[in-house]
Amino acid sequence: MMVSRHNFRYFYFLGRLVSYTLAGMIAGELGAVLNDILSQYHIQAMTSFFFGFIIFNMGLSQIFSWKLPNLSSFFSKKLGKLNHALSLLMLRDAAFSTFLFGFFTVALPCGQTLLVFSACALSGDFFVGMLNGFFFALLTSPSLFFAMNAHLFLHPFKKHSDILMGVSALMIGVLGLCRGFAEIGLIEHLNIGPHIVLY
Repeated sequence: MMVSRHNFRYFYFLGRLVSYTLAGMIAGELGAVLNDILSQYHIQAMTSFFFGFIIFNMGLSQIFSWKLPNLSSFFSKKLGKLNHALSLLMLRDAAFSTFLFGFFTVALPCGQTLLVFSACALSGDFFVGMLNGFFFALLTSPSLFFAMNAHLFLHPFKKHSDILMGVSALMIGVLGLCRGFAEIGLIEHLNIGPHIVLY
């Protein structure tokens, strides 16, 4: 909400692009080391099962209005100082502070980014991690820009938003679980292109 009305809001996207690219590079390089050490323990499969199960359950809870433990309030308390510092950056009407705000959003808790950087680490490749981090930030920027203005044209569909969010989470959760099954050899990985693996 704050970014959508900020004079230098496009610097937010630039900062986010830089930090996510760097985070992808670091995750890919760390993954290269960890894959050699931990591959015998099926870490990739366990990670996919863990996050796939969580996201799948989030989807069910969204559709059926189930009450799950409020993890967001737990993280908010733990990261209160960081959130406060980031908010102060946005209050400064300057390009560099807005860039920094975007840059440090990578440190905020988000299940989606955790999945992406886990995948970067699982790739075990510096360059692949860098590209995934870059394209994740780039391709999610339109949705963030859309979200800034969503209230203008999504109001009529508000009653269907829970179902849409729930179904989306179910699909992502199923993909995560399928990746876990593929990692332990129960099913084949699904390739949709020469370098694109769906799960």
